[in-house]
Formats: sequence, structure tokens, C-alpha cells
Amino acid sequence: MHYKQLIWLGVLGWRGNFRGYNTGIKVKTDMIEWHSKYELGIEDIDFQHHFFLNLINRLANELRQSDNLERQNALISELSAYARFHFISEENIMFAAGYPDFIEHKNLHFELLDQLSSRTNRLAIQKSDTAGVDIIDFLIDWFLHHTSTIDRVFADWMRKEQGA
Repeated sequence: MHYKQLIWLGVLGWRGNFRGYNTGIKVKTDMIEWHSKYELGIEDIDFQHHFFLNLINRLANELRQSDNLERQNALISELSAYARFHFISEENIMFAAGYPDFIEHKNLHFELLDQLSSRTNRLAIQKSDTAGVDIIDFLIDWFLHHTSTIDRVFADWMRKEQGA
């Protein structure tokens, strides 16, 4: 699949199976565990992805087990801030490496943050289980799809460039 097609799928909120990743996980039944298949071979990015996945699981757990809106909002704020930090960090690595699809990747990060903001606002307004499930499903889809496809394209490009 071409990189631009992957971006388009990401912006549209793609759902389903891709390379063996089932992204139809529901917050009420499953949490996602870290596996080495999520690793890209770029130490800083892999570490950040692992931490981000832990934040998703913490939020899913909180939404499932508690009605404490203050705690839920604090975790959502932490997750949103960490996503912004991670994207800036990842973009700095891409920029320094001279990645030719840097702008497209950066734009996708902007789209993902915009979608997260919309879902966060809906959760704050609705305060419903449906909005909570939606935000967790979105985050899991985002993590699995973005990491396994979009970020993998960059990691593969970087490995190829370093080997040249």
C-alpha cells in the first residue's frame, strides 16, 4: 500500500484488520498488551509507544471501573499532552533524518490530535459509556494502525537510508 493511501486511511479513522492486527477491541472486554511486533527498531520511538500504550490502558481501566470524572479528565489530559510530546519528538527524528514524507506525517499527527480533541470534548459533554468506549476504541485503532503502518514506513525508510 502506498504511503499516501495509508495516510488517507488514517485520517478517515480506518477500522478492521491490517497485517494481523485486529483493531475492533472494545473497552469493556479487552485491553491491549505490548508485544515486540509493535517495535520499530528506533529506541526512543519504541519507548514512547510503549508508554503511550500504557496510558491508553490506564484510561480504559479508569473509564471501565470508575465514575470519577476528575480522575478521567486528568488521565485524558495526560494522554493528550503525551501524544503531543511524542509527535513532536517523532517529528524531530524524522526532520533530522531528512525523511521525504515528513510534512505528510506531521499533517497526519495534526489530524489525529484533532480527532482526539473532538472525542475528548464529546466525552466531556455526554459523560456516557458510549463516548468512553468511542475514545478508547479510537485510541487503540490509532495506536495499532499508526504504529504498524505509518510509523513502520518511516522506520523502514530510515533503516534503508542508514544501510546506504
